[in-house]
Amino acid sequence: METKVLIADDHSIVRMGLGSLIKQLNVSVVDEVANCADLMAQLNTETYSHLILDLIMPDGNALEIIENINRLYPDLSILIHSMQPIEVYGKILKKYKVHSYLYKGVSESEIKKHIESFIKLEDLAFSKQFDKDNNPFSSLAVRELEVLHYLLNGYRTKEISTTLGLKMNTISTIKAVIFDKVKAENFTHLLQLAHVHQISY
Repeated sequence: METKVLIADDHSIVRMGLGSLIKQLNVSVVDEVANCADLMAQLNTETYSHLILDLIMPDGNALEIIENINRLYPDLSILIHSMQPIEVYGKILKKYKVHSYLYKGVSESEIKKHIESFIKLEDLAFSKQFDKDNNPFSSLAVRELEVLHYLLNGYRTKEISTTLGLKMNTISTIKAVIFDKVKAENFTHLLQLAHVHQISY
């Protein structure tokens, strides 16, 4: 199968840099999208071998669509390229058959090495970091992380309910679980914890 790469990231400079790097690896097809909606539309239009995906997009958390991507495009190899801490998302992403995880904060040389290995589909084991439990957000389940994203962005219960297609009492329950798991006393404290533990939103 021809190597065709799709980059999904809301920052144009990131897409540009990754695209330039990938083309140096003799990959002729490198397309870009900037949000989840365009990502799903593009996958429905073209067949890709590789997807480089940021977790936090302008129209939601990629966790909301990654299960559908796996189901609809089982042969697509996925690399998560994100600022989110791997100890929070690592176990979940591994269950979703994500090929590998690349933290945006690593050095340029490490990014190049990792991208090249990903394009060649070499084995890239997840960092053992995600086995650590020193980050209180690492105990959150998929749905809890989805709700957390909207909470941190200032969405109210009704808005989250509408966005995720869940009942309001379900969202209220999930919010209570989140506060309990991370031991946040109130919303301000939750924001502080998110900042301390580098949870971007």
